[in-house]
Amino acid sequence: MPSETLSPALSRWSPLWAMLAGATAVLSFAPLTWWPVQIASLAVLLWLAVAQTAVRRSALVGWSFSFGWMVAGTHWLYTSLHDYGGLPGPMAIAAVLLLSAAMALYAGMAMAAGTWLRLRCALSPAATLLLVYPPLWAISEWLRNWVATGFPWIVSGYAHVSSPLAGYAPLVGVYGIGWLAALLAACAVLAFAGRRRLALALGAAVM
Repeated sequence: MPSETLSPALSRWSPLWAMLAGATAVLSFAPLTWWPVQIASLAVLLWLAVAQTAVRRSALVGWSFSFGWMVAGTHWLYTSLHDYGGLPGPMAIAAVLLLSAAMALYAGMAMAAGTWLRLRCALSPAATLLLVYPPLWAISEWLRNWVATGFPWIVSGYAHVSSPLAGYAPLVGVYGIGWLAALLAACAVLAFAGRRRLALALGAAVM
């Protein structure tokens, strides 16, 4: 399982890899709409998160992923603040980074909660990947978009307007699609870890 295949060197740099994966995920949104990139990026997040043995470390991995996601996906705010709003460049950069850091807290809490449940309830990595992390990811996005008026940009479900998951939109909405995307990512992690039959069966059922 993932927790047994993560090398010490890779584990040490997990937050960096998570941040890079999060930044890459924005390629799944318009105008490119490369939705498989999002599945792969989420798979990296879940793989790194489930491999952690400390709740605080999982929180850092989740936060790093979402920070990369938010910075890459909202970099245009710099232009709005600096070019049109007249805000000095350093202040505009700081505003984008601080906003991204704050919005990333939700994903950090989601990954931390998932790892806490895994350790508290002695869940297997497979059960955590399939049953815990995907719904927590969806909940974190809902919270990010509703708490304190919310920040409803680059929700993961919006990347799937042309993917096989688009048909679920009338049934589960954008947050439900985000949950399904995370579930597919979990299947990818299981397939990588050798549980190919289970992963393919679940993936085919979702698609």
